[in-house]
Amino acid sequence: MAKAIVNDLIDQYQRTFRMLAEDIGRFTPQQWISGLSSFHKPAKLAMHIYDTLDFYSCGLPGNQYPWGYRFGGGWWELPDDRLPDQASILAYAREIEEKLIVQLSNLTDENLSRPYETSPEEAKTLLGHYIYALRHTLHHHGELATLAVYHGHEGGSWE
Repeated sequence: MAKAIVNDLIDQYQRTFRMLAEDIGRFTPQQWISGLSSFHKPAKLAMHIYDTLDFYSCGLPGNQYPWGYRFGGGWWELPDDRLPDQASILAYAREIEEKLIVQLSNLTDENLSRPYETSPEEAKTLLGHYIYALRHTLHHHGELATLAVYHGHEGGSWE
C-alpha cells in the first residue's frame, strides 16, 4: 500500500494550516474586523477559508452542508460585532486540520485515483478534489496576506 502521494498531500496541508495560523496571528483585534470591503476583512476571509475546508472534508454536496454553522451564521450574515475572534477561528482550524489529516491518512495512493462523485465539476478524482481544496485555500491565503500588509504587517507566510 503505497502512501508517498498521500504523505505529500498531508505535508502540504499541514504547511498550509501553519501559514494561515501565522498570518491570522498578525492582526490586532481592531484590524481583525476591518479591511477593504465587506468580504475582505481578515475575520470574514478566515471564516470562509475554514468553513469551505470543513465542507471539502465532509463528503456532502454544497446544498446539504450547513454553511456557517460553527459561528451561528456565515461570513456574509454576521455583523462585525458577532464575528469570531482569532482564537475561536484557530480552534476551528485545528479541528478541521485534524479531520483532514485523519481522512487523508486512511487513504492509499491508489485510493486517490478513485472518481470524485460528490461534485464532478470540481474534480474528477479524489486527488483532484484535495488539490482543488488546497488551491482554493491558498487563493484566500493570498488575500489574507494582502490584508496583513494593508494593516502594516508582514504578509504572506511561507513554509
